[in-house]
Amino acid sequence: MAYAFAREQGFFLSSSTRNRFYVRSFFPETNKPKAIVLIITGMAEHTGRYKEFAHFLVANDYGVYICDHPGQGKTAGSPYQAGVPECKRLWQHMLENIRALYTNIRKNQPDIPVFLFGHSMGSILARHFTAVYPVYIQGLILSGSFMLNPFILGLSLNFVRLKILFEGHRKKSKWFNKLFYKNFNRHFKDRPTLFEWISSDREAVDAYVKDPYCGINFSNGFYLHLFKGIAQTRQAERLLTYRKSLPVLILSGQDDPVGAFGKDAIRIHQEFYKQNFQNLYLKIFPGRHELLHEKNKEAVYQYLLEWINRRYALKINKGVVL
Repeated sequence: MAYAFAREQGFFLSSSTRNRFYVRSFFPETNKPKAIVLIITGMAEHTGRYKEFAHFLVANDYGVYICDHPGQGKTAGSPYQAGVPECKRLWQHMLENIRALYTNIRKNQPDIPVFLFGHSMGSILARHFTAVYPVYIQGLILSGSFMLNPFILGLSLNFVRLKILFEGHRKKSKWFNKLFYKNFNRHFKDRPTLFEWISSDREAVDAYVKDPYCGINFSNGFYLHLFKGIAQTRQAERLLTYRKSLPVLILSGQDDPVGAFGKDAIRIHQEFYKQNFQNLYLKIFPGRHELLHEKNKEAVYQYLLEWINRRYALKINKGVVL
């Protein structure tokens, strides 16, 4: 797909934790963007994987910001360093990085509405961020999100703590990574790689496999903070008492094993409904975990654009940020 030229910029920001992280922005070459989409990436990927989607949004007069998490992409530094974040409180560092980026957006574009888009692990961070920080976003989009059974979550935490006891925080857990990937991959008959669960598009999967910053092995410490963060997110959302009018869109692939083949998206929708959220939307597309890299990605792009456009139109008509 070819889109209008976008003005792209890469730079580093520092959060309140003094953690430097890489940011990539995309803007229309001449026009002022009517809104900003802040994208929170998933696990074992980086900002560059959203370039095509960002160009699509820019062609429709939106600006885009994306950041690399600690231990990932250009924030990590090199493929060799990727997967071993130096942060002792990794989940909190990631949340603070998102807040620093949001603050930077508000500083430079104070009058432009912001949409928050989180994919996979990024969707959990987006939910946590929205729950603990009273930010004024126009809409929340959760893609490829998932839920972990509390028993499985507790078991995973104890297992990682045991590994840390014997191997240390910085030891890359190749076995643990393969366990995850093989568990997701087993649902598909043809398995030339460990990442068939990513997408049904052969080219997209092959590009992911060849990318040195994707599908990386993470440290024991990363998994410890990931599981802790998931547990903290659930606790934070139980205390969420504001912004019930916030529009929330939950996306999933019907063949996504990470999200229990769309069932987790339905459960997340039900949880938000029980919390009295008033503007909930659920969409399950044909496809696997990464809908932005699926065979039908043009349809996904267009659906997202139309949803964002409608929320933006409501803001303009009412003259307020929801």
